[in-house]
Amino acid sequence: MSAKVIDGHRHLMCLDAHQRANSLDPVRANAMGGTSQASAMVNLEKAPEWFRKMSDFDEHLADMDAAGIDVGVIWPPPPGFYYWAEPSAGAELAQIVNDNTAQVVREHPDRLVGLTSLPLQDPSSATRELKRGIRELNHKGVAIASNVNDSGLDDEGLLPFFEQAEALDVPVFIHPDVTHVTERLGKYYLVNFLGYPMHTALAACELVFGGVLDRFPNLKICLVHAGGTLPFLLGRLEHGQSVRPEAREKCLHPFPYYLKNFYVDTIAFNPEILRFVCTIMQKDHVFLGTDYPFDMADMDPVSSAKKAITHDDATLDLIIGDNLQRILNI
Repeated sequence: MSAKVIDGHRHLMCLDAHQRANSLDPVRANAMGGTSQASAMVNLEKAPEWFRKMSDFDEHLADMDAAGIDVGVIWPPPPGFYYWAEPSAGAELAQIVNDNTAQVVREHPDRLVGLTSLPLQDPSSATRELKRGIRELNHKGVAIASNVNDSGLDDEGLLPFFEQAEALDVPVFIHPDVTHVTERLGKYYLVNFLGYPMHTALAACELVFGGVLDRFPNLKICLVHAGGTLPFLLGRLEHGQSVRPEAREKCLHPFPYYLKNFYVDTIAFNPEILRFVCTIMQKDHVFLGTDYPFDMADMDPVSSAKKAITHDDATLDLIIGDNLQRILNI
């Protein structure tokens, strides 16, 4: 193993933006996802540690050192996207977040890489902020949620954003966000265990079946949590296209054709499952991830990759760092 170790899935929290959001709507600013009361209480108990690790970068970098991670790619968790804010406030919050990310990266230029957050509730503001984040703040990609206030990523209003991301040649990192939770999904923290992986696959399907990836064939879409349920459903999705005309109305190719556009992280928690994901995806389309600092993180991703990829140092180097170095142009 000779590659620089790069973690593509680390979160930061901008305290100034959070304070501003809290003044606008303290309920939505502090929402941690729809859960049962029991899970909400657990999250409330753990939140101070999470917030500290996402804002205190002395501790953040010490945790990277402990995990053997050379470079971390930092971006907000879904509550830090603030899509619920009205457009002008959303644009303001995104600017605060992105300026903070840029400042943290400037303070640790050899250890951190930033992604731009956008006010996607207002696509025109989002495209302007994307240009600023990439061209002025030197961010290396963009981070979005799997939906915008429950509107899918195939919404035509988002096409200018995807067009701009392709033109700037930057990867789009998608984090699942479950906006409406049924009583059954709210129990046992299934909103995270099941809801997140399903919403990742849902976002990918919207990009394919909605024709977004045909319009913008050079988009690079990075999916977290090992691609969610997507790798396990590829056969079903391709068969569905062959028998259901509504699945072929807007896209031109069978679903596996679009795997060229997708990249996935390594957060699978099981070496056999990660090995399966690495056989479904091209080996240069898998990258290291932790989901730091949450309790559903893989805090030792290098060991996870080594357990899945044995006797193949070249592929291991791609996964632990070389792929992200290429995708992010760092």
